[in-house]
Amino acid sequence: MKNKLIPEQIEIYLKAALVFLIIYACFQIFKPFLLPVIWGIIIAVAIFPLHSGLTGRLKNRAGLSATLITLLLLAIIVIPSALFTQSLIENVKDLASQFRMGTFTISPPPENVAGWPVIGKPVNDIWQLFSDNMSEGVEQYMPQIQKTGEWLLSKLSGIASSLLVFILAIVIAGIFLSKSPKGYGMVSRIFALLVGDKGSEFEQNSKATIRSVVNGVLGTAVIQTTILAVSFYVFKVPFAGILSLIVLFCAIAQLPTILVVLPAIIYMFSETTGFGPVVFAIWGILGSLSDNFIKPMLLGRGMKIPMIVILIGSIGGMMLMGIIGLFIGAVVMALGYQLFQIWIEINEQRQ
Repeated sequence: MKNKLIPEQIEIYLKAALVFLIIYACFQIFKPFLLPVIWGIIIAVAIFPLHSGLTGRLKNRAGLSATLITLLLLAIIVIPSALFTQSLIENVKDLASQFRMGTFTISPPPENVAGWPVIGKPVNDIWQLFSDNMSEGVEQYMPQIQKTGEWLLSKLSGIASSLLVFILAIVIAGIFLSKSPKGYGMVSRIFALLVGDKGSEFEQNSKATIRSVVNGVLGTAVIQTTILAVSFYVFKVPFAGILSLIVLFCAIAQLPTILVVLPAIIYMFSETTGFGPVVFAIWGILGSLSDNFIKPMLLGRGMKIPMIVILIGSIGGMMLMGIIGLFIGAVVMALGYQLFQIWIEINEQRQ
């Protein structure tokens, strides 16, 4: 018996090792596409109601509906990005040309800059140095300029790579939408296989969670941008439209909008006097912090999962994985909460 069982056990281990090896190889091959596919699933689930309504209007032509939505999303992403890139390249070329010709100058700081609290004197001294002698200022602060340039380049490269991921994700989302009936059936079978009779409930809550987080993120971004854009136009801040657009992008990307508002506040204090800059500063700071109480009100609306679970999942997921963690963290916490509820129900039934 021992001589017979040992070869059978070895065969079982070898087969199991081969299966795990194939799974591991598949994961490694698929790994470069993991992030775009996850984003594609999130986008597809979020905009499926729009796709469903448009498909009905197009006489059930799901492929055409998915194509139109994909092209629209690509246009929303690509066109502003291309215009911004073109403007950035032209500005960099212009600055480089001015540096080569020695015509680049910086105007002297206004008199009230030195009176700013805490930072007024150092800012005034540095500003005055670059205004009086550009070459001496560059030479004196070359290490800081180099570090700032490296930081900007790394951020720009990160933005470019994120943009490519989003473009690929939109294309993948379009494919998912065009094949939504088959995909929906496969997801339903997977949930039924994993959790049995509760599979449909898990599936519905997963979809609702993704849409809730999308609505919370986009809704918060739109409201916050509106609050700050109104302040830019009311106080006639230069380039108010461009600043509003940057605020919108920052809010969607979960970056602090104070990064955009703070330079505008500094400009207002340097160019104007009276209560105007003070009111603008208060308005801008409150608008920048408004997402802290708007987002909790929008997340988790219309769901059976408690809002606090979704909020903890979104914030914790973002801290762990970045912006995509907003969605993954919320879905995982929602599913975990459901599993916890099922466990409690089973224990109660046993008692």
